[in-house]
Amino acid sequence: MFKKTISLFLVVILTSCNSLLTTPTITPAEVMETAQAIVKTEIVGTLTAMPTNTPVPSASPLPPTETSIPIIQSSSIPFSGTPTVVVLENGLEWTECVVPSRAYVHNQADMEFLAKCFDIPTWDENDKRRMGERVEAEHALTELRITIGSDHFETKLEDISQGCCRYELIKNGEPVLNITPGFVTSDPNRNFWNIGGKLVWELAGYISVIVVDGVNFNEKYQLEGSHFPYEIDGKLIYIAKKNGKYHIVYNEKVMGPEFDQIFMAYCCGMISVYYGQGQYWFVGRRDGTYYVVAIH
Repeated sequence: MFKKTISLFLVVILTSCNSLLTTPTITPAEVMETAQAIVKTEIVGTLTAMPTNTPVPSASPLPPTETSIPIIQSSSIPFSGTPTVVVLENGLEWTECVVPSRAYVHNQADMEFLAKCFDIPTWDENDKRRMGERVEAEHALTELRITIGSDHFETKLEDISQGCCRYELIKNGEPVLNITPGFVTSDPNRNFWNIGGKLVWELAGYISVIVVDGVNFNEKYQLEGSHFPYEIDGKLIYIAKKNGKYHIVYNEKVMGPEFDQIFMAYCCGMISVYYGQGQYWFVGRRDGTYYVVAIH
């Protein structure tokens, strides 16, 4: 019955995949009400880095802006192949090219076109070592395992009775917290990283969430979604959605300009976010202009 239900979900989603890539026409307040109703975190234990006498972090604004790049005017030429490079105050390089405003998909033609500005990153051995082990589980979904120092972490698909799915985070055999990511179209158990010695877990659902060392970042920063965690120079980089806008957050500080949309599909063969070898790559739209961006 569950497999039939998942198949039905996939048929529905595949027919409307393009519509999922646009920003929903709802207010930020409505988004937050939905997030609170769907992305539920239940703390059932404590991590080593969170002593029992330490309260759960209270809601706070979007991480502070550390540095921004100059406003780069869009070129009258749709695509020149010449990147604009800005060295940020945090030492990273922000590189971007203007590209034609259209829908991009993950096929050979589009990927080769977007790579004309700069190469799309792939994983190396260091990336593979930081990532947890993916283990086949019931119902065609997967679970994840990783050891950080002397601690062993794993995910467990605990409950599918009310859709998909309730996950439990296990540390050294003991449950730490439960999360329900909400409606999904593919395996929600996305990433399980060792980043700077901390466990970083991503669950992709109707509203995706990143959990860092046992802390739900959607709750900590009152986000409408947190996506695609990765490590550059030992620090966490990810995409945060706040008030309908998308921001790049590095080392818990916003950097660069905000985007009206960043294309980051989890399914359906659409363009997404790619990372590897210390580089973070995406396609985004701001002020009506499309950019391909690389950060390293």
